[in-house]
Amino acid sequence: MVKYLVRPESLTYDLDLSLNGGRVSRYLKNSGHSAIQKYVDRGLKLGNRLVEARGVYSVSENNRKVIENFHLPGPLHEAELLFFGVSTIGDKLEEKVHTLMEEGNYTLSNILDSVGSAAVDETSDFLGNKVFEYAEERNLNTTRAFQPGSGASHWKVKNQRLIFNHTNPSEIGVTLTPSFTMTPKKSNSFVVGLAKNIDQVEDLFSCVGCERTDCPYRFIPGQ
Repeated sequence: MVKYLVRPESLTYDLDLSLNGGRVSRYLKNSGHSAIQKYVDRGLKLGNRLVEARGVYSVSENNRKVIENFHLPGPLHEAELLFFGVSTIGDKLEEKVHTLMEEGNYTLSNILDSVGSAAVDETSDFLGNKVFEYAEERNLNTTRAFQPGSGASHWKVKNQRLIFNHTNPSEIGVTLTPSFTMTPKKSNSFVVGLAKNIDQVEDLFSCVGCERTDCPYRFIPGQ
């Protein structure tokens, strides 16, 4: 049975998706081209209407059983506490992406899909702020965020079970398939370690260590 320090708590967010900041500008790098600017504008307008940004998180004590049973990445072995988070933007945007694709509106469909990816990352950033707040109040440092199945962590996707066991994602409409992928697809999950004797990271979601160096969404602070 999970021993919580913070029981699963769900949150909702109001996102203002634009090119002026946040993740959107990184996902829409070609937005300055006049030929597609009208599609970008429509994609942002649709995204702001369709996104339903939500998150759920919990905090529990780390222990040897969790480390061994779920093969936690090395930096988490030294953590005293574990912060679990799941974020999503719901399924309305994804449904619209499919509709546009079926209608042959490929440009707008692709742009809206990118807007959705940026939106769910921004929602994860909001949860990341919760991590920092919790740690600062207790004079703790944090590891980076580890996401099952991501190239940056090399942590197998089946370990989604750990995060789902410690949160209640159904409260925000997120479920796990038999192959350990999340639905809606525009959802993220992660775990962060907290302790006094670990090095503090600057950014929870840095791509440092990921082998996909050609990824168009690659993000490393300072670069």
